[in-house]
Amino acid sequence: MKVEVKENNATLEDFKDQLPPMEAQEFDDHMDTEQIKLLVYQLLSETDNNADDRKRSRKQYAELRGKYQVKFKGLMMRYPALYNMILENGKEFDLLQFEQMMGMIAKVRAKKITEENASKEFGEKMVDKYVKSKITPK
Repeated sequence: MKVEVKENNATLEDFKDQLPPMEAQEFDDHMDTEQIKLLVYQLLSETDNNADDRKRSRKQYAELRGKYQVKFKGLMMRYPALYNMILENGKEFDLLQFEQMMGMIAKVRAKKITEENASKEFGEKMVDKYVKSKITPK
């Protein structure tokens, strides 16, 4: 397929009628947080083996992605960064941080907190963990 650009400052709107239809619309909707957690724990459990640990130590992440892409397609397509973090980190994946993040997402979806406030609150936790803990008083 060839997309024709008529002007140098063209935008997606200018040629959207030339684009093919979405192939994977079933992955457009977000999963329920409990469903995400279940998939994450399943993937962590399945990748907790010596063969996968060797692939991680050799940084053979593409092989790991390929090995689990069919079974965990929904997770991979909706949340590729999360999928990759799990495969690349294995046992080092921070479950506490993940649970905190899922808790914030659940609160936002239930409209108990705004996305902005959730982002600030989670960001503060990350600053405390990664920045303030590394600063030593003089």
